[in-house]
Amino acid sequence: MSKKNIVVVDTGAGNIPSVFRALRAVDSSVSISFEKKIIEMATALVLPGVGAFPEFMKNLESRGLTEFVSSFVKNGGKLLGICVGMQALTSGSEEFAHTDGLGAITTTVRNLAELGVRKSRIPHVGWNEVNLSERIGPSHPLKLIDKRHVYFMHSYAVPYDAPGQIGWTNYEVDFCSAIQINNAIGVQFHPEKSHKVGRDFLAAWVRSFNCS
Repeated sequence: MSKKNIVVVDTGAGNIPSVFRALRAVDSSVSISFEKKIIEMATALVLPGVGAFPEFMKNLESRGLTEFVSSFVKNGGKLLGICVGMQALTSGSEEFAHTDGLGAITTTVRNLAELGVRKSRIPHVGWNEVNLSERIGPSHPLKLIDKRHVYFMHSYAVPYDAPGQIGWTNYEVDFCSAIQINNAIGVQFHPEKSHKVGRDFLAAWVRSFNCS
């Protein structure tokens, strides 16, 4: 098997250094790059994002990565999408105006108010739980966050009933907070801001694809 090579995709989305440091704390084979030739050599990709969905997708396209990442997921590549990086796996988002996503999951990202949040503050900021689907096995990386709180910061979310949903969170309404398609996992929460819980999850994710 090939040597493990985890690349954090630099999408210019703000929290790249934090994600890199959190991953580097649990594994040394992590690097950051926006260069397509380096990203194409990765055995696993991390797609982090903070901010607006349209800007995120624009930056991914400007780096010539949209089709590659889409194919990477479709062909079973190991990928972790964080926050907007999770949302990018969908058909698109209605933030500002409709923007196409990578299309791996047929659902559309919507504002929490559109999903039914009426009384709670938007954005959803702070600690909350992820309720895990019974479909995931005991060795799944997300099992490490079961009954533990993780950190959220978002105004838009994937609907609860999205295909591939493996975890959901309640914030006045239920929304999808963890999703999986093939070997790609998306999480709405921020592991890099979730202290030990986040590090435990990232370490488990890395262990889930042992390479020698």
